[in-house]
Amino acid sequence: MQQGPLVRRNTMQILLVAPAIVYLVALTQAPFAVTLWYSLHKWILTEPELGRPFVGFSNFGEALLHDAIFRTSILNLVEITGSIVVASLGLGLLLALLLNRTFPGRGVVRALLITPFFVMPTVNAVVWKNLLLNPNYGLFSWATDSLGLGRLDIFASAPKLGIVVMAVWQWTPFMMLVLLAGLQSLPNEVHEAALIDGANAWSEFRHVTLPLLGPYIELALLLGSIYILQLFGEIFVATQGGPGSATTTLPYYVYQTISQDHDVGMASAQAVLAIVVASLIASLLLRLMGRMFRPVAS
Repeated sequence: MQQGPLVRRNTMQILLVAPAIVYLVALTQAPFAVTLWYSLHKWILTEPELGRPFVGFSNFGEALLHDAIFRTSILNLVEITGSIVVASLGLGLLLALLLNRTFPGRGVVRALLITPFFVMPTVNAVVWKNLLLNPNYGLFSWATDSLGLGRLDIFASAPKLGIVVMAVWQWTPFMMLVLLAGLQSLPNEVHEAALIDGANAWSEFRHVTLPLLGPYIELALLLGSIYILQLFGEIFVATQGGPGSATTTLPYYVYQTISQDHDVGMASAQAVLAIVVASLIASLLLRLMGRMFRPVAS
């Protein structure tokens, strides 16, 4: 007898959120559907006389089996993204532990440490490339030359390291904010109990703080990985994917395919494969974090 009002209320709730759901699906899935449709066709912008013939999955086979640079871009993507995520997560944890303590000027220090996250990626790359890492007049080159180590040309000798350094500087504040929020939400009673039991600072961090911080580490790792997988501005400004294809990642290679080869079909296939790779990486990260921080049921 009471199911009628409940059903009507549930129906009304669905109707209220339906416009937002339809808008979200149209905004996110419609472009992906169009990209998937393009990936099944051969369409080169500079050769309009060829039309847009249907070629099935040949673009995917060409990218995976016959394009060595595409496979290299996948490896570069995993290597660069993994290095950035691990380094920024470690530094973010250290800074979060520092800012979780009370000391004079903590608010000013927190504001200064957050600032890099609000810098646009292209501006970040310009500053690091021209002011800090330039081999002729950069700050680090001047420091190494003053120490008798010669001038530092990191984009020629270790271009991936240069990209990683720039991105870590920008993404460490994001990791710090997520982990700091986690630290400030932890109950003080657990820490007090650990101190009463005679735990030192390292034991308290290892056996109390780190396990309780696990969900926040998972969140920072997952969100950071999703955003960093899309890294483009630093590569575009600093290295243009070079030297050779040393810093060419999937997003940048898709850009090269459409901007240089004008091959819409191949670029669309590469973009779809990039989504698949990103989804696989995110799934693996979730499984890894789940095993590390969630207790196994007995």
